[in-house]
Amino acid sequence: MVKIITDSSSNFSQEEAAKLGIKVMPLTINFGSEEFADGVDIDCDTFYNKMAEAKELPHTSQLTEEQIENAVQEGLKECGEVIIMPIASALSASFERCAAVAARHENVYAYDTKCTTVMLKMLVLEALANAEKTAAEIIDILDGFRSKIRLFAALDTLENLRKGGRLSGASAFLGSMLKIKPVITINLEGKVELISKQFGINKGVSYVAETVETDNIDFSKPVYLIYTQNNRNAQSLKAKLNTEFSAEENICPVIGTHIGAGAAGIVYSVK
Repeated sequence: MVKIITDSSSNFSQEEAAKLGIKVMPLTINFGSEEFADGVDIDCDTFYNKMAEAKELPHTSQLTEEQIENAVQEGLKECGEVIIMPIASALSASFERCAAVAARHENVYAYDTKCTTVMLKMLVLEALANAEKTAAEIIDILDGFRSKIRLFAALDTLENLRKGGRLSGASAFLGSMLKIKPVITINLEGKVELISKQFGINKGVSYVAETVETDNIDFSKPVYLIYTQNNRNAQSLKAKLNTEFSAEENICPVIGTHIGAGAAGIVYSVK
């Protein structure tokens, strides 16, 4: 049996994790001098309300080696092998720390998921479904499955990208004036990729719907409707798609920090 460890960017609540028998390590969010453990002492509603009122964008922190080591030690007490599945190495240095901890143990493996949020959730669920196999066998399965997972999302605001330093103030101002809405994906390298710029959130949502309609969705796997803070735009996307959703997921605080409120998207696997 293999113990699966992930982080809070995977969008699992601590309650879900306990029921499934996985370990979710909380990432850290800082509002000025206030520090919160993602999904432990701050939930989605509290976070988004607090971010809307904040003058400065909150900061997120990577996992610590001590945090990872403690999770690994707990995991080894339960199972013979452990796989750590954190946020993509392209998005956070957390993976490097997971790899450093794994290197100190014979039966512990750090896996670069090359994704985050509900994509990571799907990947973890796939690992869990195969937890009775060996770690090496699970990693082979994950390699094949990761290439099939898709995420497309339309963002409703450029403000978080501006505050986070990923977009200049002038570009954000011009984009807001023109009501430009970016449509993003997470590519196979685990990087956030801009795939389109649409005029208005409705056109952004329509672009996502049109993109998804050309894909061959594997309905034997979960299909998620995703959103940040409120699901108004996500419901618009849902209405445009003749698709059954396994669940609707409000994106966790540590990812919501970077994309802002009002985003709408979908996560699924292709055949």
